[in-house]
Amino acid sequence: MDIPISNTEIRSSAEEVTVNPFVLTCGFFSPGEADAFLSGETEPIRRAVCEAELAYYRGRPERCVGISRQLRSSDDPAAVTGAFLIEIISALSLGNTERIFEILQLLNDVAPLMEDMPQIKKTADFFMLFFNILTHNRAALRFPEVNVNAFAVPEDLIPMAVFAYAHYLILCGDYGRAIGLAEGTLIHTRARMPVPEIYLSIITSVGYICRSEWSKAEYYFMHAWETAEPDGLFMPFAEHRILLSGMLENCVKNKRPEAYKTISGLSAAFHKNWVAVHNSLTGEHLTDKLTGTEQNVAMLASKGLSNQEIAAFLCISVNSVRSHLRNIFNKLAIANRKQLSEYIIK
Repeated sequence: MDIPISNTEIRSSAEEVTVNPFVLTCGFFSPGEADAFLSGETEPIRRAVCEAELAYYRGRPERCVGISRQLRSSDDPAAVTGAFLIEIISALSLGNTERIFEILQLLNDVAPLMEDMPQIKKTADFFMLFFNILTHNRAALRFPEVNVNAFAVPEDLIPMAVFAYAHYLILCGDYGRAIGLAEGTLIHTRARMPVPEIYLSIITSVGYICRSEWSKAEYYFMHAWETAEPDGLFMPFAEHRILLSGMLENCVKNKRPEAYKTISGLSAAFHKNWVAVHNSLTGEHLTDKLTGTEQNVAMLASKGLSNQEIAAFLCISVNSVRSHLRNIFNKLAIANRKQLSEYIIK
């Protein structure tokens, strides 16, 4: 397979690309200083993009969409591209699947025009790859191969490219490489680029969950949490709540109930809309019928954990686990744990 195996290999493909429509995502600041970083942006377009990103990461996608619509009237093609790319992710949270497909069609229609703007095209191409990875659209990703040239991105987008590739590797079942790539990149981003650091830590945690190495999974989850909490950047946890298989319940629910409640609300909306888009793109039939707790129980059960292990991890009783499993089987019209994998995020 023609795929990158290191951050260096990704970097060598990205050296020629300099256009980056994102500001906060690639920003250098310490955790807790996101608002100060925004205040420091004096150029109007960059400030608007930064504000839109911050609104999204704080779980305010409607505000993000409002700003991105204003950006679309800009004369700056990078800003216009960024506006569409920001809006498509926000539309996923808002349940506006019609708008998502409109933007996808629009980006497809303008693709020939981008041939005259290769730097912007490469960034847009990467983002569409990012979107397909986020939605687990295996057909568009041409599983099991993604070409290294897909990661030709601006220098400061490389950590997010690594996150995307690590996520892709997890979808391929290559957990060891996903973990190694994300961990190695975290060494370079630690305490310098909070947004990629959050995403990289989350996907490392997911990788360890997939290998049932729970203490390491918890370590990286807590690192993501401690990086995100000072600025209230909770949306990455909502996006990945199901893949995190109960880590929020185990590590946050009792210690930070208000934050947990906020993320649960964001996650419920995101998951419902994610399922609708994923199923429409892929023809699969993942379910949105389960509650958050039922989703966690289903994920853990599908990984082979016993009722006792699930109860201990989610801090609930064994009888509650049995009750949740009965409800899950009834809602999905299945008979046993083996059949769960067909209906949950893989």
